[in-house]
Amino acid sequence: MKKLLKVLWALPLTALLAVGCQSEDVVYNGGDYVMFSDSIYTMPVLEDDKVFEVPVSATNAADYDRNYAVEIINEKSTAIRGYHFDFVDGTNNITIKAGERVGMVKLKPTYANVAREDSLVISLRLLEPKDEELDLYGNVTRVDMQKCYPFSMDNFMYPGAYTYMLASFPFGDQVKQIRVDAEVVDDHTIKLKNAFSDLYPIRLIFDDSDPLNYVINVPEQEAFKDSNYGTIYLRSVEMYPSYFNVPDRFFILYLEMYIPQVGSFGVYQYIFKCITKEEAWEMDNGEINTGGSILSLKTTSNN
Repeated sequence: MKKLLKVLWALPLTALLAVGCQSEDVVYNGGDYVMFSDSIYTMPVLEDDKVFEVPVSATNAADYDRNYAVEIINEKSTAIRGYHFDFVDGTNNITIKAGERVGMVKLKPTYANVAREDSLVISLRLLEPKDEELDLYGNVTRVDMQKCYPFSMDNFMYPGAYTYMLASFPFGDQVKQIRVDAEVVDDHTIKLKNAFSDLYPIRLIFDDSDPLNYVINVPEQEAFKDSNYGTIYLRSVEMYPSYFNVPDRFFILYLEMYIPQVGSFGVYQYIFKCITKEEAWEMDNGEINTGGSILSLKTTSNN
């Protein structure tokens, strides 16, 4: 929490590229090759040990079933078969059915045996006839295993309708930490009660639909009043996604401050850490000031 926060500025687009599209279908007329569809994958390791599929693709369909197998390249793998993962049903065989072009290598991770700090890799080689191997792509792929923690708003924010957070705000070249009160609205939404001003609670929407990419959406809304500019608005920006970390109970917001129909002041980074009621009490004893003051853009930007 002590690191200096960077103030990020919205950058204008420098160019737009126009790409022409052809309406005609492209037909492949080359040889018969079979390969992994990509050279690297990231497998989310979920609490329910959900199966992960690695596609094996053929350039042409055949009128018969094609059977292949994969092997683990031990010297390039750190994950242990039978402990960190295994093939579904214990088989490393793949079938590309007649008339189809894709078969699946099915891997099942073991959530309980994967630690957060583990850096686990499964390196696979496709066993196929030499004349079906395309030299340009080869016959190997890499699967990185990433443990993904389930999201629960009640656990993330600590039990209770209200919770507390430690927020880091950049003021010029300095970082100020304040206590922010938060209200849980539903299982994916909270309101920051006094992050920027007591007048405007800030609504955040947590999106856990992609276990490899937990993000926060901040709708356009009023943020605070500035003595020079009046009411300032904020919103999240696609270029700098806001995100949250489940096991460490923190989230990082990248927010654009702007005035509608006038312009943007820039994009700013803020770090929030969920804290307990006891930690919040310690701050109220004078260690860290509480929030609620009206901000001035002159103190948060370089303009």
